[in-house]
Amino acid sequence: MDKILSDSLKEVDIPLIITNPKGLLLFFNRAAENRFELTPELLRKNFSEITKFQKDAGGIVKSQNLPFIISGKQKKSISGVKLKYVDNNQKESWFNINAIYLQSTKDDSEKIVTSFWDITKEVQIENWFHETAENIGSVLYSTDTDGTIYNFVSDAALKIFGYRKDDILENRVSLIRKIHPSDIPEFKEFIRKLRKGEEAVVEYKFFDANDKELYVRHTGYPVKENGKIVRIVGSIANVTDEIEYKHKLEKSEEKFRVLIETAQDLIFTLNNYGYFVSINTRGARNLGYTPDELAGKHFLDFVDEENKSDIAVVFQQILNQEDITSFEVQLVDKFHNILTYEINARNLKTDQEISGLIGIGRDITEHITNANKLKDLNAKLIEANRVITIEKDRAKQQITVLEELNRLKNEFVSNVSHELRTPLASIVGFAETIATDKDLPREMVEEFSEVILTEGKRLARIINDILDFSKLETDSDALEKTNFNIILVLKELADKWKKTAEEKELSFYTEIPDAEIVIEADKDRITKSITNLLSNAVKFTNKGGRISLLARDFLKEVEIIVSDTGIGIPKEDIPKLFQKFSKVGRTGTQIPGAGFGLAAVKQIIDLHGGLVKVKSELDKGSTFIIKLPKKIEG
Repeated sequence: MDKILSDSLKEVDIPLIITNPKGLLLFFNRAAENRFELTPELLRKNFSEITKFQKDAGGIVKSQNLPFIISGKQKKSISGVKLKYVDNNQKESWFNINAIYLQSTKDDSEKIVTSFWDITKEVQIENWFHETAENIGSVLYSTDTDGTIYNFVSDAALKIFGYRKDDILENRVSLIRKIHPSDIPEFKEFIRKLRKGEEAVVEYKFFDANDKELYVRHTGYPVKENGKIVRIVGSIANVTDEIEYKHKLEKSEEKFRVLIETAQDLIFTLNNYGYFVSINTRGARNLGYTPDELAGKHFLDFVDEENKSDIAVVFQQILNQEDITSFEVQLVDKFHNILTYEINARNLKTDQEISGLIGIGRDITEHITNANKLKDLNAKLIEANRVITIEKDRAKQQITVLEELNRLKNEFVSNVSHELRTPLASIVGFAETIATDKDLPREMVEEFSEVILTEGKRLARIINDILDFSKLETDSDALEKTNFNIILVLKELADKWKKTAEEKELSFYTEIPDAEIVIEADKDRITKSITNLLSNAVKFTNKGGRISLLARDFLKEVEIIVSDTGIGIPKEDIPKLFQKFSKVGRTGTQIPGAGFGLAAVKQIIDLHGGLVKVKSELDKGSTFIIKLPKKIEG
């Protein structure tokens, strides 16, 4: 070899060797000497036996497959062969090998000049790229502008979809044919956008090598050269888990939304200024509004005026504490009705800052109304229980009218003498004083005369009651019976005594049916009997109490009930309640009259073939029940 040429090649930084067509080493420069650990003794030795090269997948490359041997055999230059070399220290180096075939025109000799370009860093970067592309969970690709012919596919295609990249590159597997038919139109629109030079993304269902349906996200970026699209690059990612999670989340959100929208409760969120941000449809409708009508409105705009200041304080408490706060509020609906809501609320936070509150409210208006009705029904239940008890007592104690009258006659003489003696004693005593003492002052004479007049009237009333009572006892025709509607009588009495009761600040309750109930009776005496009972009820019921007048229509009789919440009657006094001239003693209470009223009531009712009973509890009130036979037609 020319010495000048040899010296110039000796110092080139790139490893160079010159071999004959059979691979015998004729020359190597300093860079080749250092890299391949060559010595002068190795000249004329076969270079393929001195050094061993490997391919990508490992394994020693046979000598006949080395580029400088192939160049000698084929008598042409070979370039761009990538091989790996491992030195004695196990250091790996990658080379891009170019073998140049030379033939001398003088002696027709052949030489092969081989250069070794170190591409270790480039290969390492390429390996890193392939390693990254294989593990990022996406298939990187490069295709023609139609997306049908692949120029490049990353190794991840096998891991993710089960298809070998060689099969895809060689078009033995058409990825387009693996797209679900229903998604083909969207894929075509994706290609159309890429052809227009636009970046595009499409999601579609895809069948892997095991015909398992996957969801993929396909991205594409058009690559242009000289203003013309020459290829498409991008990625294909398996997003099955993401899509399925999204679907589950959407279903969960839909279920939650349906739950919120169908809930009867008022569910809402407010910002930290108290304005509605959201409200469920049913909750808004319960107030007569749509959610859009409430959005942006202040909560206090719908609170009853008397309740606003209290609710403003409650809202401040909610915003300043973590716990759930419960409170009642009176809301005014669209039609100006006041509804009572029980609300549970707590604050909302965004990035640890209070952003508002969320509340769930239940309309308890009907509950409160029912509670009040229940309270009223409990009062009625007490009265009803009294009536039931009376009926039970009636079944146990059947005393005939005749037996009762005989007993009363035996007591009449002693009782009437006592009742007559008292007013007569007053009259005689004061009259004698006036007659015997001529010096009595005029004022005292007038006072004694007033006492005599009062006691005389009292005596007259007692005598009239006795005569009337006696007449009824002795004369069966004393009753002036006619047919009349007892309901009309009761309504007239109700109107009269309601006014009297209200003057005493008592509530007066009636339950009289709108029907015609005809009885054959002495109208005046029946009216007098009911009047006596109402008079006693008003007289012995304190302020704030309740008087009730009820009528019930049964098959053969009508039942009249007079009930009060007054002072009641001691249990031991009830048996003598209907005795003539009997008065029940009450501590601290002065009761006027001769005690003939209830006896007359019983006598009148008994003479009409009816029944009168009483049930009373001390300090809880009394209930009197009158039963009269109805007029039987025919």
